[in-house]
Amino acid sequence: MIIKNGWIVVDYIRNYRDGAVVIEDDKIVDVGPTEDVLRRHSGSGHDVIDARDKIVIPGLVNSHTHISMTLLRGYADDLPLQEWLEKWIWPFEANLTGEDIELGALLGALESIRFGTTTVYSMYHYHPGHNEASGLIKAGLRGVIGIAIFHWSRDKNIKMFWDAMGRWHGRDGLIKVSLGPHAPYTVDPETWMRLPEILNEANERYGDRGRVIISSHIAEDWRENELIRDKFNVDIPGGSIFRYLEKFNILSGDFLAAHCIHLNQVDLDLIHKYSVGVAHNPVANLKLGMGFADTPKMLEKGIRVSLGTDGPASNNTLDMFETMKFAALINKPIKRDPSVTPANIVFRMATEYGALNLGYNDLGILKPGYKADVVILDRRKPHLTPVYDIYSHLVYAARSMDVETVIINGRIVYDGGFVNTSLDDVISRVENRVYELLEKVGKGD
Repeated sequence: MIIKNGWIVVDYIRNYRDGAVVIEDDKIVDVGPTEDVLRRHSGSGHDVIDARDKIVIPGLVNSHTHISMTLLRGYADDLPLQEWLEKWIWPFEANLTGEDIELGALLGALESIRFGTTTVYSMYHYHPGHNEASGLIKAGLRGVIGIAIFHWSRDKNIKMFWDAMGRWHGRDGLIKVSLGPHAPYTVDPETWMRLPEILNEANERYGDRGRVIISSHIAEDWRENELIRDKFNVDIPGGSIFRYLEKFNILSGDFLAAHCIHLNQVDLDLIHKYSVGVAHNPVANLKLGMGFADTPKMLEKGIRVSLGTDGPASNNTLDMFETMKFAALINKPIKRDPSVTPANIVFRMATEYGALNLGYNDLGILKPGYKADVVILDRRKPHLTPVYDIYSHLVYAARSMDVETVIINGRIVYDGGFVNTSLDDVISRVENRVYELLEKVGKGD
């Protein structure tokens, strides 16, 4: 496949106003000015996509979500985090079957693809036969599936992690599995102590299918230290949650910390020391009234900050274009400095940094040898005219509905319509099922 005559955005620095990308199987094999690329591949017999008046970008990476929670979109809004979880979300989730989780993931995968996202990290409950992985595969979306671990169901959760590793890690070249300890206030010290050994063993046994990472919600709630003390009778040294985690030997470049809102200088130093990745979720953090991460300070320290939408129950969409704009804007008034989080760096957070934080070193850039995850946007729109700075346009002006074509692993999965499944059928199934679930939790009409 050759995509020609498009505005090719290679990464956060390089772009070709009239460029081309060549894809063979699941890989990018050439990128450059259209004239040069066509000359190198003359007579190759590739299928051709004419991307004139289009923008061609690496697929966006949503580095933190709970994709099956599409089933809970709008179910409980405008509530404090702990009340939202304990009184609304967790009781609803207790009624979900594996088939429900797969269906929610399928709907979320279609939404993600439609909005230009080609890879997600999603932490959720796991059932062996039907789960988030099976839902993503049906849509053709790449994903890292975090197996949620809680202290009250630790042994079962760890057993499910190993089941998922064997069944799904590396499946169809699209799926990886990760450890997903929910949060320091829902995972006790004994469990944290066990996780490094499990992670190491997983990489030894299955690492040839893709790097296994670990991810957790960290410093999302300003009461986190208090919650840990109340639940586990543990004090947080110096108020630093990362100092607490450090003693479990869990921090490394394979650790992805979601949120990281309420940190001190010791925390930032430890994140940098251990090359921990951070997943910034500005929209959901604002909606839940949690505050937001000091991403300019993190980026200045050389910390890899990626972007996430969080779940559809707390956002309430999986729109990474919206997330990019929020991420670019959110710290500017607080810092009183419009130059912080410039557009091209935010684009890097949504692509290359997202891939690196999920353990991929061949995603997030349109580069020979990298996976062919490509998104094409229509730029012949009033709100995208004229173009002075392509990165500014992508972050501040482009909208998710400008996405026209999505390619994942070298295969077209969206081209004005979904290739692998019927959206109408999925929507009907979701609408019918949520009425049944509402009856079960006593929230029906």
